[in-house]
Amino acid sequence: MLDSAVAWGSRAANAITGYANFAVNEHQENLAYNEILTNPDVLSDYTLKFFGPEGPYPVYESETELETPGYRTEAINPAMGQFPAPPQAAGQQMPENFWGNFQEQMARDPQNAWRVLNQAQPQVVANKLFVME
Repeated sequence: MLDSAVAWGSRAANAITGYANFAVNEHQENLAYNEILTNPDVLSDYTLKFFGPEGPYPVYESETELETPGYRTEAINPAMGQFPAPPQAAGQQMPENFWGNFQEQMARDPQNAWRVLNQAQPQVVANKLFVME
């Protein structure tokens, strides 16, 4: 019994030590993010390095720099066709119709009811909240 308690204590100590190391690393990472986001000089230096020639997303400023191997420089084929127009938003609805449609959508397909809410005028939702209070 004593051996199992000692083994459990050892495992618990290892778990706590691992968590403490993780917490210290996360805290240091958060401090670094905070420094980048709150100090404009550090943010500027980071951005210049990130988009610089040695960074993961270099920005090219001239056509000759675009001739770097691995980057497509040829023109896109205009024969690919036209892209379809994006769908139009539904027309304005009266508040009574809107809440009826929303109720039907919730009954039919609740996971997509947010789409109906996205089409609502802000005043329609505000009126509903005012009435509910």
